[in-house]
Amino acid sequence: MTQTALANVDDAYPLTPMQQGMLYHTISDPDSGVFVNQIVTSLEGELDVGRVQASWASVAARHEALRTAFLWEGLDEPLQVVRT
Repeated sequence: MTQTALANVDDAYPLTPMQQGMLYHTISDPDSGVFVNQIVTSLEGELDVGRVQASWASVAARHEALRTAFLWEGLDEPLQVVRT
């Protein structure tokens, strides 16, 4: 694992058994999309990109789950890391 992968880490946790299973199946068949939940919505009118970016940054700052990544390459055991 590179030093970059562990940069800006606020906290790290082992994966739960469910997360381990989901990671295994996602790596085994990355094109399946089984664990991908996606919502698409349409917006009308002019979009203030800067305001949307600032809003998203504010929400992500408050909620660790939105700053979480799963690392496994080069590790003995996969980790869930919370970015700063």
